[in-house]
Amino acid sequence: MNTRDPLPALLIAVSFLIAPGQGTAQDSTEELIEKLRGQAGREKPEEGLKTRGLVTRSVSAAPAAPSTETRSLYFSTRGLPAAIQIAADEDTVKLTKTTAKASDGAGDYSVKAGEEAIEVKYSVDPESKVTRDNILFRRGSTEFADEASFQVVSQLADALRDPSLADLKYVIEGHASAEGSAYANQVLSQQRAERIVNVLSSLGVNASRLLPLGFGETQARFPAHSEEFMLKQDRRVVIFRLDE
Repeated sequence: MNTRDPLPALLIAVSFLIAPGQGTAQDSTEELIEKLRGQAGREKPEEGLKTRGLVTRSVSAAPAAPSTETRSLYFSTRGLPAAIQIAADEDTVKLTKTTAKASDGAGDYSVKAGEEAIEVKYSVDPESKVTRDNILFRRGSTEFADEASFQVVSQLADALRDPSLADLKYVIEGHASAEGSAYANQVLSQQRAERIVNVLSSLGVNASRLLPLGFGETQARFPAHSEEFMLKQDRRVVIFRLDE
């Protein structure tokens, strides 16, 4: 098992990260709604032309982006977070007993390679990916570090309450940098993802639409000895629309 210091990786922040082309933390609520919608409800081009009585010739186009992305994570067989078990009962995620693989990133899984594990799999809309890097937590805590962090989550709640998103479900992924033990990082990232879900629920978002899932350091891009400005990019929460 990892013998590194058990806490530092998630002590400074859990952040939302937007991939290139996905926008910045200064998005308006309307822009955030559009990102969270992703591919949902978009009119197919051929259907749009038909409704307008137009006839067109076929034109070659660039390959379309994948409509779904499968994401997965290993958990110990000693037990799953309650929210994930509920999601499995509702067939939102798939659970498979297997053996953990070695991580191919800068961080480690909380379950060692070759050990018995439960793999959690689910599908998302890759175009709906939204993140921020400015939701800060107190050291070793699930409490927000400042009012600005709460305001970021509040704007997310404003977007998620929009009627156009009312029937859509989302996963709230907690991610950590590679310092500290992999197990401690996964536990704390799960707790912080659950904290964000609880706050969103208190602000009027139906909690049944939200799945908190702690990835710990499994998708860290920078090793533990990296400079702080690099490490903080791995402390994030990523949001996707669930593609059920």
